[in-house]
Amino acid sequence: MRSIFAALAMMIATTAIAKEPQTLFWEELLPEGELERLDELYASQPGLAFGHSAYDEPMMSAAPVQIGTFNVVEELDGKLVRIPGFVLPFEYSASGKISEFLLVPYFGACIHTPPPPPNQMVYVTADKPANLGQQWNAIWAIGVLRTQKHLNELGDAAYTLEIQRWEEYDG
Repeated sequence: MRSIFAALAMMIATTAIAKEPQTLFWEELLPEGELERLDELYASQPGLAFGHSAYDEPMMSAAPVQIGTFNVVEELDGKLVRIPGFVLPFEYSASGKISEFLLVPYFGACIHTPPPPPNQMVYVTADKPANLGQQWNAIWAIGVLRTQKHLNELGDAAYTLEIQRWEEYDG
């Protein structure tokens, strides 16, 4: 009888632990060797990321170029995670709520600077639109991470997050 209660207690404890999100930081989204690949890409195309031609002259109509790869850490697919970042919404409702946005590692990404590499951007979807506070404040996005790419004009993302909730970033 004791072993049944012990097994039941173990199952409950395991279930509780499994529901705690894994805290991730942006560098953990990069597969092994990816930083070196990024360095090589930037070195082989100096100035291109900032809208310059091969001759280091500004290209007047060119938008900043996103450099990087869609290489992902496959082991993260389907994991419940908690990751900090800044919200870059696609659009707001009249009430200021959003249901899809890009989560980016630094303020101003994709607006004032070239977009981060695809594997440093997360496309976030919400079942119900939510008000995520001030756009310039960082948040913790909590949900199920997928190694699923999303292409869009603001910047392509190598990951998708099905957000369940969010918290103010506490540092």
